[in-house]
Amino acid sequence: MPDKLLLIKNEVKYMFKEKAIILLILAACIILSIGINSLNMTNDFNLFYIRRTSSTVSFNSAKFGATICSLLFALFTVINLDKDKRKRSKAIIESNLDYLNIIKVRITSIIFYAILTTIVGMIVVMAIQKLIYGISIDAFYYLFSYFVIFFPTLLFSILIISGLYLLTESLDMSVITFIMLFIKSLKSNNYLLAWVQTNLDIVSDFAGIGPVENTIIYNRLLWLLISLSIFFIGLLFRRRYESGIGSSFFINIKSKGLLALTILVLLGSGFTYAKEPYTMELMSDLDMPIDEKIQLEGIYPEVEFDSENGKMNAHILYSFINNGSNTVKFNINEGLKINSLKVNGEEISYKKIKNIVEVPIPNAEKVNIEFSYDGEVKYDKNGVGSGMPGYISKDSIYLLEASNWIFRPLVVEGDIIDISGYYMAPDYLTMVVPGKLVEVETIDGNKKWIFEYKSHTADIGAFAAKYKKVQIDVLNMAVEFYYTPKHEEYVDNMQIVEHIKDMMEYYTQNIGKYYSKEYPLKIAEVSIYKRGGHSSENVITFSENTINRDNDMYSVLGKNNGIEDFRKVDVYANDLNLIAHEMAHQWWGTGVNVIEDIPWSSEGLANYFSYKYIQEEFGDMISSGAFLQPWEYRVNELKNYYYIKNDDMKEKLNEKFIRSLKMEKRQAELYYLMPLKLLKGEEIQGEEAFLEGMQKIYKGHLLKDLTYDEFLKEMNLDEEALEID
Repeated sequence: MPDKLLLIKNEVKYMFKEKAIILLILAACIILSIGINSLNMTNDFNLFYIRRTSSTVSFNSAKFGATICSLLFALFTVINLDKDKRKRSKAIIESNLDYLNIIKVRITSIIFYAILTTIVGMIVVMAIQKLIYGISIDAFYYLFSYFVIFFPTLLFSILIISGLYLLTESLDMSVITFIMLFIKSLKSNNYLLAWVQTNLDIVSDFAGIGPVENTIIYNRLLWLLISLSIFFIGLLFRRRYESGIGSSFFINIKSKGLLALTILVLLGSGFTYAKEPYTMELMSDLDMPIDEKIQLEGIYPEVEFDSENGKMNAHILYSFINNGSNTVKFNINEGLKINSLKVNGEEISYKKIKNIVEVPIPNAEKVNIEFSYDGEVKYDKNGVGSGMPGYISKDSIYLLEASNWIFRPLVVEGDIIDISGYYMAPDYLTMVVPGKLVEVETIDGNKKWIFEYKSHTADIGAFAAKYKKVQIDVLNMAVEFYYTPKHEEYVDNMQIVEHIKDMMEYYTQNIGKYYSKEYPLKIAEVSIYKRGGHSSENVITFSENTINRDNDMYSVLGKNNGIEDFRKVDVYANDLNLIAHEMAHQWWGTGVNVIEDIPWSSEGLANYFSYKYIQEEFGDMISSGAFLQPWEYRVNELKNYYYIKNDDMKEKLNEKFIRSLKMEKRQAELYYLMPLKLLKGEEIQGEEAFLEGMQKIYKGHLLKDLTYDEFLKEMNLDEEALEID
């Protein structure tokens, strides 16, 4: 046996005899076991009572375990590296032995035990899953969770703390610096910096790991390079023969191999961070400059999805009316490459700066612009895992307008925009298309979904999965409900279809008829990688957590719908509220085009009516505790926020924080302040009179615009009366 392997073997035996490592492995197994139920320890209603599967059990345990075990292994590592200094034996050892080899042997031995901990912990969790919960084991998710999430975090911790200790030669300083990096990771929205847990909260039961797999692997690659960089830098500054840091460095750089390796991993980590290929900085609506001289009349998309490879190929024709402009700007997704661009049938050149394309146009009244492009849709930089507005994967497609997968013209949108075209996808997927489905053609293992509709917005989405489709007839209105068969038991037991019927009936009775006889309302489940819901022309989506809860949730429906567990009822009410909110947008947002004038908004109207539905369904106690009180809290919090009360202080803030503050303020006003104002109006006029007034407004403004001034005038209200104290 080579000398180095023998040294490692002996060090492994020595660590085992000390018994600290045994306690560490046992502690890790306990922590990993607790982690199975870690989601219910959060404050995120989206994640409460999620149904246990092999993916959630393995991932949750690994993610929770990585957080605590990384600290334990870091502490174990630094104590082992510091023991010679504590015993004042380092100088004696270094004078007789190659101390660098001792360091390498110790760290290698600790990594060995990290691997052993990973394997033992995984086996323990698998046994709990099978023997206690009776859930079949999916080996892929265990291997991914434990050897892509859990073990790499331990490895990074060992290398980082080792490098920091060698650099500082101080147990205190290395631990403090490590903890700072640890906290930064946990707080970061940037998936690249989330080295401890990754910024993925949960693995989707709906979409699997596919939409986020590459980003997680890329994160691990980056932090392998970063942790190695820190470790090698530590080796370069390792103290030699009681010398200072400077003298030691000049001794250590004589090792040209170490110096070259350090430079290589430093450059590699910098390049990997700078050239990250999966995300982009998506522009918000607030950032978009609109050309008032150009009006959008029509969009005609022809899109082919290569879901196996996560790619798309598109040809999009835009029709405009030009009132004196010489360019049209488009907000695009940077992952999509433009292959051809024509204006009125002629190829032209264009300017492109990041995600903005500027297209020159002739001085003509009618302008047609044609794009041909392909590629992979890039994700929102700060939204990977919980706020992704777009992805294409093998088992599902989820594309919102916010991802700019269909290039968004920064122009005025016409009163009525003509939209027609087709999506083509593998035939094992069911596409949920906007508007009216005209025809479905089968072509060489793919299906071509042809659709058409007229809209007052250019918002176009695309959603596909291995759906089960349920046709629901409500008051002669057609409703299509799409969900994965994996969640059929919950849908049936929790009466989701019945609630959808109830919502349609409630809104019809209290607002008016659904806006279209031609376009059926389509309700589709989507992955939890995009939290919450979304509403566009006759299509609403909601994240899978809504119908993917644990069987324990069945207890909220007792005899006569009696309430047995208030926390579970709160979760259930929030789930139904999400669907009810998005459905309300079909009346306020689609049926009536609500012209936003903060706080006046379709979001406020949707929140008000979904609240009214929940109130009728569950009573005042649940509706008040789950919705009304949080709204009041957020509005009061906003009023008392220091930087809002002291406007002059904004000058001292950086642009990123100001932007975040504006978004937070806007959200609170749209989603919380406005429904409180509407409830105030209801209190003034009485519920019956107020709802009658809303019915008249809906009828009078159907398929038309509605401003705040028009609302106040027609409801015989004024702004002062609706002020919230």
